[in-house]
Amino acid sequence: MSAKLTGKPPKNRTSDVAASATKTVEDRAHAFEQMMDADLPASLGFSARFNMLWDLAGAAPPQTEGRVISVLGINRAWRESDVRKWLQKDVLPPRADLHNMVKFLVAQLDKGQDARRWEAFLVYGSPIVSSPVNQTLYREDRTRREIASTIFAQITDEFGIPPSAYEADQVFQRCLTLMHKFNIYELRDFQSGHLEPFKNYMFPGE
Repeated sequence: MSAKLTGKPPKNRTSDVAASATKTVEDRAHAFEQMMDADLPASLGFSARFNMLWDLAGAAPPQTEGRVISVLGINRAWRESDVRKWLQKDVLPPRADLHNMVKFLVAQLDKGQDARRWEAFLVYGSPIVSSPVNQTLYREDRTRREIASTIFAQITDEFGIPPSAYEADQVFQRCLTLMHKFNIYELRDFQSGHLEPFKNYMFPGE
């Protein structure tokens, strides 16, 4: 549809290009300085995703059983304070350290896993980078199964669902499936707003 019919003036792309061309190097330097971040933005959820990869790889014990000390044993050049930040405070390791840890951990998984995709997923998370975890790998992970058991118990208690009303293994698998879809890697990822959708999915007849 033409600009005349729509009543909108045509864009003058030539003038836009000309205006851009008139900007000096100093103008661009000033604009860059104004937009510049002093520190990298926080990578929210990084530690949860990072711990999940350690869980899946089975390369260190759970967080509650001395994970930090075990990780330090893998590379004695790392400092305990830094490792705690990586595993607990959503602080990204230096790029080379992250790359090498991901390469090491993904090598412990099945051959279909892509280390580069894992690295991007750890930094940016879903939905920016889709989860590289397939359902089978997720369901076999002991930590995720323990979280599913806690969610299972919380929902049956919250809604007063008796054991006679469901087939436990089937409902448990539904819980794991929804955890995977909702990107729940730690128990703290399960919020009060999840209760209703989980209940409806796990117990559709209730």
